[in-house]
Amino acid sequence: RVEAPPFRFLDLGRLAYLGEGTAVAEFGVGTTVSKARGRAAFLLWRSVYLVKQVSFRNRVLVLFDWIKSKVFGRDLTRF
Repeated sequence: RVEAPPFRFLDLGRLAYLGEGTAVAEFGVGTTVSKARGRAAFLLWRSVYLVKQVSFRNRVLVLFDWIKSKVFGRDLTRF
């Protein structure tokens, strides 16, 4: 019988988008914890979101959608 190594959780932090270009973030390494809020956390949230996309194509599509929404606003015709 093979023993599995004990489980070790790696906490990479928390990010929460609050809307209207703001967010909150809590991240750290070891016992040092850093916090951010507002525009800085929003930019961190967006950058992590882009990096976590599976393919380069998805990254480009998401980035283009964000730019399109910023320039033309949200499409509210479906509501």
